[in-house]
Amino acid sequence: MMDSALAAFSLVYSVIYQYLVDPVMSFAREFQFATICAIAILFIIFSALLMLRNAKRLPKAYVVEIFDVYGSKVSIDGVRQVFKTYDAAESYARMYRLNFKQYKFKVVGQEKDITKDLAWKG
Repeated sequence: MMDSALAAFSLVYSVIYQYLVDPVMSFAREFQFATICAIAILFIIFSALLMLRNAKRLPKAYVVEIFDVYGSKVSIDGVRQVFKTYDAAESYARMYRLNFKQYKFKVVGQEKDITKDLAWKG
């Protein structure tokens, strides 16, 4: 009697496992993988959109403002003040600080592209 009950339980267990538990677990693994992939794709898209939104807000030009010892704005002949990139403006400001110790130089972003206004048309 015990052998037949054990055989019946073994048969029921294998049928339930084969037709119910295994497919559910397989679906759960696939669903988990699909969920992780979808979250990763959404993260990449969101990061790209955020980066593009911030890139649009960058200034069009950068100006090196010059201040004398009294704190008033001045302009020095022969000193370039308008730049397209921040790196170039900062580099020139550092060079000017070394050459003109009596002045202070500050890099400021401009929303309007003033480099086109200053271009020589001849």
